Amino acid sequence: MGDTSQPATAGSPPGTHRPLRMVVSGLLIILPVALGLAVPLYQRTGPTLGGIPFFYWFQMLAAVLTALCTSAVYRLLFASEKDGDEEES
Repeated sequence: MGDTSQPATAGSPPGTHRPLRMVVSGLLIILPVALGLAVPLYQRTGPTLGGIPFFYWFQMLAAVLTALCTSAVYRLLFASEKDGDEEES
């Protein structure tokens, strides 16, 4: 039986990650969700941006933020893992 107290590294089995990366990833996922649920924050028309009411441009900005956060989480957790479809020789 191996020692499992060591933090996960790039050579670790898939699905094991460092605790700090997991915490940061959780915060990056919670941020857009909490922002979307905070309706009183963006339920208004002013200020406008290029004639677009605040509600709409805030929603567009939130969509971009969500994509960026999701991309960052993927890079933190899965970018260093090999694709499971590749054959090793």
